[in-house]
Amino acid sequence: MAKIQARNVDDALFARIEQSAMKNERSLEGEIRIALREYYQPVVQAGPAMSDRERWQHETGKRLKWLFNRLMADNYFREFAGARPPDTFDLVRFGRQLDTSPGVLMDIMEGRQELSFTLADTIARNFDASADWLLGESGQPFPFVRLGSAGYREFFFPVGSTGDHTFEFLRIAGGRHDGTLIILRQDIQTKRVTPGVVTESFYLRSGMGSGGYGNLKRFLLFLKTEGARLSINTYDWTPEHPDFDFWTVIGQHHHVYFQDSPRRSSARWLQQVLNGEDPGEWFQGGWTPILKEVAAATGPDTASGHTDHQDE
Repeated sequence: MAKIQARNVDDALFARIEQSAMKNERSLEGEIRIALREYYQPVVQAGPAMSDRERWQHETGKRLKWLFNRLMADNYFREFAGARPPDTFDLVRFGRQLDTSPGVLMDIMEGRQELSFTLADTIARNFDASADWLLGESGQPFPFVRLGSAGYREFFFPVGSTGDHTFEFLRIAGGRHDGTLIILRQDIQTKRVTPGVVTESFYLRSGMGSGGYGNLKRFLLFLKTEGARLSINTYDWTPEHPDFDFWTVIGQHHHVYFQDSPRRSSARWLQQVLNGEDPGEWFQGGWTPILKEVAAATGPDTASGHTDHQDE
């Protein structure tokens, strides 16, 4: 091995080398060898840059893998074992549902094959997901409708729909988002579920101002009149973490996450309010006249389609 000799090293540099060697309990030669090794790192040859197509293909594969992981984490198959990472058998089940080979799904997830528009639409249709998000990371993985102070009719009576729908009302119970209303609309014929959420118009709790109570009254009157025949089941939904970040949950989970029985429980708050009863001092502070007005309102007939659901 060739030897390297250094002559005429200035005293200040030699003192620093000597001090570092003493600190690390090494000889001068050992200290110099380690310093040279760290300074002269081998040059790593970068691989060929990916083309735009290859980059898109890999990113799409990562999104598909994320989607399958999230479906399993949300216990999509409703298994007794609960949430778990997907395995090959799960990909076979996904493939059967999508009428495609699990090998094709594996190739797409690993970036070796592109995700076609047709398969993206099939995935979206089967798993209530977003094809646009899968193909280009636009929007949310699981789309939802943001319900404002108006536009309820469009959500409860969708234009162009020829079938009937059932609705699940989930009131977040406790924590930072207490009283927020999540609605799951299911088309009876296609079984497709469309989530909706009321985030700003009103809350199902006390402490709102006149604007919030006014919006809540209009919503309840809509349900009591135009929506009198709707099939609605009501629940309280308890979040896993009371102070969760809202937008890391809404639009980021399949609807089975909200239907998981350990998190939700049957509730009668909607029927109570429509009958003029206060479920939990929501209308304290002078807002009880709203209850009387809602109770007095009538729909097309006196029979109501609103039901109380008991979890199996």
